[in-house]
Amino acid sequence: MAYPVQNLIVQAGGKKKHKAGPLDAPVALWNPDGTPFIPGTAPGTQGLEPQPGPVGPQGDMGPAGPKGDDGLSLTAIELTADKDGTITGGTGTLSDGSTIPITVKRA
Repeated sequence: MAYPVQNLIVQAGGKKKHKAGPLDAPVALWNPDGTPFIPGTAPGTQGLEPQPGPVGPQGDMGPAGPKGDDGLSLTAIELTADKDGTITGGTGTLSDGSTIPITVKRA
């Protein structure tokens, strides 16, 4: 009885070291000629680097998005710093001359 071919997908590891669990099956990779698989050494692949495919045609420009309610833009920013030079907030000036507060959030 022959077993079906399984496709194995290599994914980037997480930040923490993976601890093998009960569903982690050990896998050995082999070349079709029976030699152990070593990335970049399979017959016919020595020295080959992946090559990008051709660039497709440029698509059409999409429709313009809706204009903002106020249509205002930021024209100036004035930041406020404490005695140690740490930015604590500020004020933004809009294109119509009105101002908005700038809040600094620390993570």
